[in-house]
Amino acid sequence: MRYLLGVDLGTSGTKTVLFDEKGATVASKTIEYPLIQPKNGWAEQDPECWYHAAIDSIKAVLEESKIDSSDVSGLAIAGQMHGLVMLDEKGKVLNNAILWCDSRTQEECDEIETLVGKQRLIEINANPALTGFTAPKILWVRKHLPDVYKKCRTILLPKDYVRFKLTGKLFMEVSDASGTNLLDIKAREWSDEILEKLNIDKALLPPIIESEEVAGHISDEAAKLTGLKAGTVVAAGAGDNAAAALGTGVCSSGDAFITLGTSGVIFAHTDKPSIDPLGRVHTFCAAVKNGWTAMSCTLSAGLSLRWLRDELFSYENEQEQKAGRDVYNLMTENASKIPLGSDGLIFLPYLMGERSPVLDPNARGVFFGLSARHGKAHMTRALLEGITLSQRHNLEVLKQMDIKPAQLIACGGGARSEFWRYLLANILGCSITTTTSKEGPALGAAILAGVASGVFPSVENACSMLVHKSDINCKANTEDVEKYNAVYEVYRFLYPQLRPAFSKLSALRDVLDGGRRKYKDVTDVEFERYGKVISDIPTDELVSALEKTPLTDGTDYVASSEILETEKFVDIMKNQVFGGLDIQIGYCNGHNKDLNALEYHRNSELNVAANDAYLMVAPATAVKDGIIDSQSVEIFRVKKGQAVLFYETTLHYAPCVADNEEHFKMMVVLPKGTNTQRPSALHRCGESGYLTHNNKWLFAHKDSNEGKSKVSTGRLIGENLRV
Repeated sequence: MRYLLGVDLGTSGTKTVLFDEKGATVASKTIEYPLIQPKNGWAEQDPECWYHAAIDSIKAVLEESKIDSSDVSGLAIAGQMHGLVMLDEKGKVLNNAILWCDSRTQEECDEIETLVGKQRLIEINANPALTGFTAPKILWVRKHLPDVYKKCRTILLPKDYVRFKLTGKLFMEVSDASGTNLLDIKAREWSDEILEKLNIDKALLPPIIESEEVAGHISDEAAKLTGLKAGTVVAAGAGDNAAAALGTGVCSSGDAFITLGTSGVIFAHTDKPSIDPLGRVHTFCAAVKNGWTAMSCTLSAGLSLRWLRDELFSYENEQEQKAGRDVYNLMTENASKIPLGSDGLIFLPYLMGERSPVLDPNARGVFFGLSARHGKAHMTRALLEGITLSQRHNLEVLKQMDIKPAQLIACGGGARSEFWRYLLANILGCSITTTTSKEGPALGAAILAGVASGVFPSVENACSMLVHKSDINCKANTEDVEKYNAVYEVYRFLYPQLRPAFSKLSALRDVLDGGRRKYKDVTDVEFERYGKVISDIPTDELVSALEKTPLTDGTDYVASSEILETEKFVDIMKNQVFGGLDIQIGYCNGHNKDLNALEYHRNSELNVAANDAYLMVAPATAVKDGIIDSQSVEIFRVKKGQAVLFYETTLHYAPCVADNEEHFKMMVVLPKGTNTQRPSALHRCGESGYLTHNNKWLFAHKDSNEGKSKVSTGRLIGENLRV
């Protein structure tokens, strides 16, 4: 009898499984290791923990099985993806690995998209720059740990590092390399264009190898440590989800699976790259030659449940362990007794930020609707439902890509739960089945080991021989599906509403960590509800003209300026920004530092900054009965050369002088006739009382000149803000 070893290198631990050549599990061993979180949103591990866990678990299954190690035909590793391992010239680890669920690299992601171009990056790599991916981590180390980067001679991913330690050979396997942001997905090789634009030396990256190829053989040292025979074949292996696909038999177009491990994944096999233009789900190379995958990734699936267990069920966990039972069974049993929808409690599973499909490292977990009637069982059910609702969100994106599986194969720890399979079927609205083997990633790795060592002629043949469907088939209940559709609508509503709040929370965390509070830029998430930056107009020319406008000791607004209303500028503004409306181009120049008032128009307003300035804005929804409190006002920095379009629903007024500036000069573009004389026949009642000029409604602070002159019945109360 021939045997195959599959090593599943995960985030919480490494599991090694010994299979016979028919796919039956002979022995298995799991060894856990810690997650290191130096700061909020950071996630690291010591790569040596992975290596020792692999060594010890391999040794354990060989000893437990009592087989002759010479009968082991091959070994392969399925590994957590995206983690950055940096080695020096002697192959020694330079620092902790930064993991897939780490969210510290948003600035580096922005830098990558600037240097490469967001659309060009998706064209080459099929994915946007994401904080979980490897390339942003490389740039982060180069910026923040320059001594480490200077010493680095080799960059590896987690499983590729452990394989290197077992064989002494350096390779990076293609399905895993897909998640670095550095691979040409279609060509299945490193992208010279991306590497050049990011100034990353290609020599740092090892050769690319296909998943089923021989990547080396067990070294003499590894043989002594594990009990394996020296020279045993080691296949390239695969990223954990690519391996899980093989372990569930997903290796042909139309096949799909869902896994509920530390992360939550929906994974579909395709014969050609299928790319979401918004980058909400990932397209990677499959662990099958000439195959690709479309894959979503919810960062905190099982991780959320583990958090709940550790923080709220520590006593129950201790008692269940003493009784030889799993506390997760108790948690899900109690949750199943709670009504569908958890009595109005909804959980957003963003404990480590999120990757699919909202792409937001600042997102954080939320229990929405928590009331005094809710207990721990409600929280458990809401958490399980929230994780599954996030999978529904991803499935909707895949459907937009014409990937519409009628059935999903469930694997991972969650698939063993009858209650979670019920949630999957009814929230996703499709049939859920499982395989007879519970070792998805490990079995997938063993399949690759079997092909590399010649036990099987191809991956497809190995899957047909080793993977078998179970008789479990959980189908959706029409009534429950309809109810969960209603829950999903509320779930989908929450993130867009909370997105700017998550950004504010991120800024607060920086302050709490010792950073200095600072105003956000108009390019930040928080400004999205007020306006947007227009990037396709010649701001350099506009700034040059604006600099010629006069500057006095005070603050002046001129609605229409001959200097600015050239034929060229009017044409640009009229046709490229205002959709053919007649417009006027003026300026607001001066030395203002106070809020004083807020105004709005029935149309958008465009500002172009000749130098850095601050903009004070508020939402029109904050006005109640003609009154707005200055606490609703937010302050943003606009930089020289930026063109900002305020939405009609945004309240704003004169800019303010920014730090390190002596004054401001701002171009102001509005529909023609705005800010001219107020209509004379107007009755000053209701909203008309706020109208001070044509198409200009004003709310003035009592301490301002506008307030003292009582030009408007609209009032701005609270502190008259000053920058």
